[in-house]
Amino acid sequence: MLHVHGNGQAERLPLNLAVWVLASVWRGIELPYGLHGTVMVTGPQSEALDADLVAEVRAVCAAVAEVRAEWQDQPPVGEGPARAELLAAGRHARDALRAPTA
Repeated sequence: MLHVHGNGQAERLPLNLAVWVLASVWRGIELPYGLHGTVMVTGPQSEALDADLVAEVRAVCAAVAEVRAEWQDQPPVGEGPARAELLAAGRHARDALRAPTA
């Protein structure tokens, strides 16, 4: 569950790219809208997240931060490629955690 600010965009809260990527990756689609402001991630019925989901949240957020840091030296060529790069990094981070181990 993602608990988002219901009026974040109208209140000019910053776009939360990490949560947008996380929600898009978890849903399997690119969300056509942004998520603004602080977001709280919980389990069903506001229960605590299990360790696997905590690891996914952290991994996806770290991947987004890494891509954004790379953009300081080499910015994306446009919004579409930027979204695609963020989503690919988020999916890769999530999938790496879900990969079977030998």
